[in-house]
Amino acid sequence: MVQTLALLQKKGRLIDFLREDLSGYDDSQIGRAVRDIHKECRAALDSHISIEPVMKEAEGEQVTISAGFDPSAIRLTGTVIGAPPFKGIIRHSGWRITRTSMPPLPKSQDPGIVEPAEVEVQ
Repeated sequence: MVQTLALLQKKGRLIDFLREDLSGYDDSQIGRAVRDIHKECRAALDSHISIEPVMKEAEGEQVTISAGFDPSAIRLTGTVIGAPPFKGIIRHSGWRITRTSMPPLPKSQDPGIVEPAEVEVQ
């Protein structure tokens, strides 16, 4: 997890953005920043992680969830009474990681460091 955060920070400065107090910025300023962050973070993810939807059907489609479904992959919401099969509408397709290719950490690196402090020596 730390490596993924480090990747998103290094390429898109995601943690800097999430930790920033945005109350002093107007929506257009935030929108411009988000475009760049989105572009860089998406490229970083795509180069190291393959992600695909858990459910192949589109959001809004009706599906039947059979007995033996994986509750870590499908979260049932709404009025869940009785036993499967359940009929419902996909509200979010979910995400599953199918491939990762993160570079190994150097042996000397603290595994808890997401991004090192940067000091400009003068």
